[in-house]
Amino acid sequence: MKKIYLIGGLILGYALAEPYIQRIKKYKIVSNQIPPNFHNYKIAFLADIHYGRTINAKSLTKIVNRVNNWNPDLIILGGDYVMMREHIYPCFKILSTLKSKQGIYAVIGNHDVMESLHDTRNAMHKYNIKSINNAAYWIEKGDQRIKLGGVGDLRTQRQLIEPTVSDTTINDYIILVTHNPRYIYQLKEEYDISLVLAGHTHGGQISALKYLGKIVPPVIDQAAAFTYLSGKTNKNAQDVIVSNGIGTAKFPIRILTWPETIFITLKSENINQNGNT
Repeated sequence: MKKIYLIGGLILGYALAEPYIQRIKKYKIVSNQIPPNFHNYKIAFLADIHYGRTINAKSLTKIVNRVNNWNPDLIILGGDYVMMREHIYPCFKILSTLKSKQGIYAVIGNHDVMESLHDTRNAMHKYNIKSINNAAYWIEKGDQRIKLGGVGDLRTQRQLIEPTVSDTTINDYIILVTHNPRYIYQLKEEYDISLVLAGHTHGGQISALKYLGKIVPPVIDQAAAFTYLSGKTNKNAQDVIVSNGIGTAKFPIRILTWPETIFITLKSENINQNGNT
């Protein structure tokens, strides 16, 4: 019995410590849709900060500095920024120190709506963070461009995909940001989204959840949530990346689902080995 208590205590101790083990997760996306001018284009993706629990001013500043040291071309924020309304402006003040060559873009998460959608929007505007919540922008580099868009949170808002896809063609490289990855199941193939970025799941916070999708019968809707729980996968020729997130919600624990900031490098297949088009 003492051994059981000891093992249980060690597991609990580790689960309480892991949320503070911040890591960088890197991905390379290779596609012939990526314009040559965007070859080696660097995108930092931060999701689920949940400022006010395991993330405070000091730890968020460290994460911001890591991102800035990577010198990204673009920064994308994936929603769920705080735990309490009073943290909204302090959190975005720190996020405003992020540096990128072509701006900071963000969607809204369910916690942001619940705490204060009004204050979240105001803070984003105050600190020059552009909203892609049911909105989109063309990102240009020289005479070439890619499309960046986002949709509202699946649980608490409407999802308007039209701004992202309405003026695009099959040849365009399109990035869609959705806080909740289950929105992926509402995407039609004809939208021709190239890359989907999402958060919300925290990787399940406990690693065992990653395997439940293999146990739960496909007819049960919950199995869909486990398919896009964490990491990089592919659906209908779309690259999908779901972040474990940076902070925690409900319970400040993690087991083998390390908090992460994601660094993505785009690679154009239209570049040969000599770096020419």
